[in-house]
Amino acid sequence: MVLAISVAIFFAACGGPAREARLMSYNVRNCLGLDGEVSYDRVARVINDAAPNAVALQELDSMTTRYPEQDVLRNLAERTGMYPVYAASIDYRGGKYGIGMLTREKPLSFRRVALPCRSEPRSLLIVELPDYYYCSTHLSLNAEDRVSDAKIILDEFAKLDKPAFLAGDFNAESDEEAMRALREGFEVFEKRGGNLTFPANDPDIEIDYICRYKRARSAGEVVDHRVIEAVVESDHRPIVADVRY
Repeated sequence: MVLAISVAIFFAACGGPAREARLMSYNVRNCLGLDGEVSYDRVARVINDAAPNAVALQELDSMTTRYPEQDVLRNLAERTGMYPVYAASIDYRGGKYGIGMLTREKPLSFRRVALPCRSEPRSLLIVELPDYYYCSTHLSLNAEDRVSDAKIILDEFAKLDKPAFLAGDFNAESDEEAMRALREGFEVFEKRGGNLTFPANDPDIEIDYICRYKRARSAGEVVDHRVIEAVVESDHRPIVADVRY
């Protein structure tokens, strides 16, 4: 009885027992593979095989003439059985182009934050789930823009009130100024077995990341993090992290 009471007090003080989630990030390039084939089925198969709780996705057309009458995110949602959340960054060819997320649990809320860029505007998508926030982004090809956007991202994460994670295609290698700026507030997870994510068929750089926000109320740790060997489905390899919070 004493032990049970002590455990209950401990959980109450810590906010409950530790929980785990599998987080994934994937620049799917509209499911256009390196072989020139557009296949929603095989990208969905990569996601289903990984069995994540949430997937941050980049490069998604919605109802453009480039992929006529196709909503890429919704196509993937139908094939994975997950909830879709979309954030359009620009108007493009009669439709939209942007980033998104798929989640096993129905999101409590979501919002898009604009990330100004001198060429193509980008976005931060903040999705609130019952126990944590998971956020998707696709940073600019311009190095100065990436630094400015890192500061906006840090400001936005300072507003969040539960464990929070950021993922996406950052278009930055790990030693660049934008990554140093992000590390002021984030733990950037190391990948087991190698870090390289692009190009998918023969990767020679790391530009895709999953990160944990380190500030108050955001305690957590990475249990495992790895690159998935998907070599043709897109031009990026997906990444998966098991986190405890």
